[in-house]
Amino acid sequence: MAKVVHLPNNKKVEFFCGTGGVGKTTTAAARAVYLTKLNKKVLLITIDPAKRLKQVLGIENKEEGTIQNVSLKLFEDQNELSFDALLMTPYSTLKRVAEENNTSDKIDTNILKTLTKPYGGMNEIMSIVELQMQLKKHHYDTIILDTPPGKHFIDFLESSKKIQNFFDKTFVEIFQFLDKSFQTKSTKFFAPKNLITNLVSTGIKKLLSYLEDVTGESFVKEFIDSVSVLYLNRQTFLDALQFHQQLKKVEFSNWFLVTSADQHKIDEAVELKKEAESFIHHDHFLIINKCLTQDFQDWSPQKIELIQLKESLLHREKLLKEFSSKNFENILEFHEVLSPSPQEHVASLSKEFH
Repeated sequence: MAKVVHLPNNKKVEFFCGTGGVGKTTTAAARAVYLTKLNKKVLLITIDPAKRLKQVLGIENKEEGTIQNVSLKLFEDQNELSFDALLMTPYSTLKRVAEENNTSDKIDTNILKTLTKPYGGMNEIMSIVELQMQLKKHHYDTIILDTPPGKHFIDFLESSKKIQNFFDKTFVEIFQFLDKSFQTKSTKFFAPKNLITNLVSTGIKKLLSYLEDVTGESFVKEFIDSVSVLYLNRQTFLDALQFHQQLKKVEFSNWFLVTSADQHKIDEAVELKKEAESFIHHDHFLIINKCLTQDFQDWSPQKIELIQLKESLLHREKLLKEFSSKNFENILEFHEVLSPSPQEHVASLSKEFH
């Protein structure tokens, strides 16, 4: 069986990924607590639309999308220590992008509001944009990401392709016209009538004509407005591509693939690793959460049924760890926490990082 290892020093970005129900969010929060106690300045971001982190950190709905300061007193008696947390929402990130580029007055379109809903299609793209914006500020020692579960994590990793395709292929003709419009009429956002006329006369005539027939001219204008906003803020999106170029650098990131001591969950972890292997560098860590070995050491049942139960559970866990060791080099074992309080879970698991 592989040797259980100690963690390296924290790096600029740390990813916590895994399928649903394995304790990914809780271990990410525990890592934030641990690093904060080492006097590191930490930002914990969740890009999981389920937002379990809201429950763990006690963040209210109205605080979603903004950076909140979380006192360690929530978890332990630490009055002076705290870290920052962000429950990422795509529209809030778009607003920050627009503020940086002085286009805040142009993002209030129904199309952009729909696209930037949590399940509107831009969650992964805006997550990369948010992360790159925070990295450029150089304000934090470490940014921890609680990523979406399962295949949505792969979508997150591949979001750079969506950015590249959007700005280089899908709307290249629209951008060419917008570019001419902005160059000749820099004091205006764009000239709607002339722009629509020019667009309809190009290769995208069928698309816009169809939209106009189905939805009316007002929708086509709003569609172009929305594309124009993204175009005006294009450099921020293109900057986000730099993030993906750094992912494979060992010195840049730590990867924690979280699973639990359950056959089905560990199988899922192995499959997720295979799907993400083109992004994750070689020294990633598998966290086997909810292990029972440590807790069972002090349990000495007398009844034969309980003795057999203990032996069966420990044997199963041993086999699962041996299976994991064949697929992962670095394995961390986290014990089961039976407390009903998510804050107590975080406090207990933070002590596993040493």
